[in-house]
Amino acid sequence: MGASCIAMATGAIVIGASGLAWADGGMMGGSGTIASGEATSGASDQGGAASNTQVPSAGGLSDLGGAPPFGTAVRLGDAGAILNPSSGAATGLGQAPFLNIVPSIGVSEQFVTGSYGDNGQGGHEFVTSINPALLINGATPRANFTLNYNPSIQFYSNQSQNNGVNQSLNASIDATLLPQSVTVEARAYATEQATSGGLPPGGTSIYNNNNTTLTQSYSITPQFNDVFRLGTLDLQYSAQYTQQSGNAAFLPNAASPYFQTGDVFAQTEAGSFTTVPFFERFDDTPSFSATEDVGTGVLSGAHQYFVKNTLRYALMPHVVLSGSGGYEDIAYSGIPPTLIRDATWSVGVRVKFPEDGLLVARFQHLYGFNSPYVRFEYALTARTTLAASYSETLSTQQQGIGLGVASSRVNSIGLPIGGISGQPVLLANQSLSVQSGLTRNKQLSAALTTQFTRDTVSLSFQAYQDTLVATAPGLVGFSQKSASLSISESHQLSPRTNAVFYLNYGRTQSPALGVSTTSTYGTSAAVTYRVSPTLYANAQYSLTNQAYTGFGNQGVQNIFTVGIQKTF
Repeated sequence: MGASCIAMATGAIVIGASGLAWADGGMMGGSGTIASGEATSGASDQGGAASNTQVPSAGGLSDLGGAPPFGTAVRLGDAGAILNPSSGAATGLGQAPFLNIVPSIGVSEQFVTGSYGDNGQGGHEFVTSINPALLINGATPRANFTLNYNPSIQFYSNQSQNNGVNQSLNASIDATLLPQSVTVEARAYATEQATSGGLPPGGTSIYNNNNTTLTQSYSITPQFNDVFRLGTLDLQYSAQYTQQSGNAAFLPNAASPYFQTGDVFAQTEAGSFTTVPFFERFDDTPSFSATEDVGTGVLSGAHQYFVKNTLRYALMPHVVLSGSGGYEDIAYSGIPPTLIRDATWSVGVRVKFPEDGLLVARFQHLYGFNSPYVRFEYALTARTTLAASYSETLSTQQQGIGLGVASSRVNSIGLPIGGISGQPVLLANQSLSVQSGLTRNKQLSAALTTQFTRDTVSLSFQAYQDTLVATAPGLVGFSQKSASLSISESHQLSPRTNAVFYLNYGRTQSPALGVSTTSTYGTSAAVTYRVSPTLYANAQYSLTNQAYTGFGNQGVQNIFTVGIQKTF
C-alpha cells in the first residue's frame, strides 16, 4: 500500500507515501504522519490529549470548544487527589495485559462554619459523607481503559433538604480494532457544579441542591485510517451526548431563567486525505466535517459544516508552516437566530522541540471572526514543564464540555488529563455561571509544574470570557468573565503520609452573582496517612468565600473534614 521512506537522520523529516513525518516518532498520529496532527488539527492541537484519534479541524470537533485549561487545582474533598496527588499519563496501547479492580468505601465528617445555607445566614452544619468508589485499570495488546466512579452520599444535620448524591465519573477506553487501520475511543464524565458559579476553579464539596447542576458527557469515536500510494486517508464518526440538569436559575428580579435543564446529541462525520509530499517539502490536505445537533434551546436543529484545504511546507526538520482556506456553514436557533456562511482561512506554524515540547500557533478566520490560536508545551528542565494555551470559539457550554471530554483522557488514578505531559485538565469551570445560550468564548490558561523526589509544585492561571451571542427562547442570557491564579503543592512527609496544600485567588464578573465584580479565594491543607496497605485516614481544613447568591451570600466558610477510606 505504501512506499518506502527515506530517513535523513534521527529527528529529521521523513519523505514517503505517508506525508511529512517526524523521524523520531514524537508526534506521530494514527497514520504515523504529522498530517494527522497539524493538517487535520487533531485534539492535541486543542489542548486535549494527543490520542490515537485525530479530530479533523475542518472546523469540526477540534475547533469547537477551544483548549481545555491546563491546571492542577485540587477540588476540596477529592479523596483521589489527596491519596495520590502525583499522576502520570494513561497506559499506552501495546503494554502487557493486566486488569486492576480497586473497590473502596470511605466515610467522612465535615464541620462547616461561617456563612452558609439557603438564606446565607451564619451558623454551622455537620455533613456526613459516605463515598463508595470503584477504580478499574486495564490493558490488552490492543486496548487500555480506566474507570473511576466516586459518588458522595451526603447527609446534612440541619438542612436535610440538601441531602443527596454528588456524582463524579471519569472513564476512557482506547482500542485498536484493526492494526494501523481502525481505532475507537469512548469517554464518560460526570460532575456537580454550582449553577451560579462564583467559586475557585477547584470547587468545593459542599453544595446547595437549589444551586447545583449535574453535568455529564459521553462520547464514542471510531476512526478509519489507511496509507495509500498517493497519500493517507482518515475517516471518522463521532457521537456525543451531553446534558446539564438542575433547578432553573434566575437573575435577581428576573421572570425568565438564565439556565434550565438541557441536552444535546451531536453526530459528526469527518474526513481528510493527506497527499504524498510533492516538491520534496510540500503536502496537501483537503478535509471536511459535518456536525448535526439534536438538542434543546439554541442547539435545536443546529449544525456546523466545514470544508477546507491545507497546504504545508517543512521549513526545517522540526518546523512546519501551514496555510489553509475553506468555507463554513454554521446555524444555531435562538434569539437572534445565528447563521454564518463565510470563507475561512488560517496561517500558522508547528514546532516540535527536540527537548520534548510542542508549539502550535496560527491566526485564523473562523466562526465569522478573526482570532489567534496558541498551544505551547515545553520541558524547561528535566523536572519542570510549562504548558499554555489560548483560543477563541463560538459554542455553547454543553458543546465546550463535550469537546473537552472527548479530547482528554483519564490517567491511572482516574483524573482527566491532556497534552503531551499529561497535565490535569479542568473540564467544568466552577467560576462562571452555567448558561444555556450561545457565546463567543475566549480562554487563556497556563501552568508551570515542577516535580521533585517527594514534592510536586504547580502554579496555574486561567482566564475566561464569554460574550453573549444568542439566547434560547424563553431564557435570558448575559456575558461574563473570570480570572484565577492558583498554587498547589503535594509533599510526601513520610512513606505513609502525604500532604496537599492549595491556594487560589480570582475575580469573577457575572450578573448571576448579584454584583458587578466579586473576588473569590480558597485555601486548603490536607493530610493522608496510610494506616495499613488498604486503610487510609485523612484530615483536611479548607477556607472559601462562597461568592454566589443563595448559598452563603458572599460569606466566608470554613470546612473541617476527617475521614477514613478502605480499599478492597
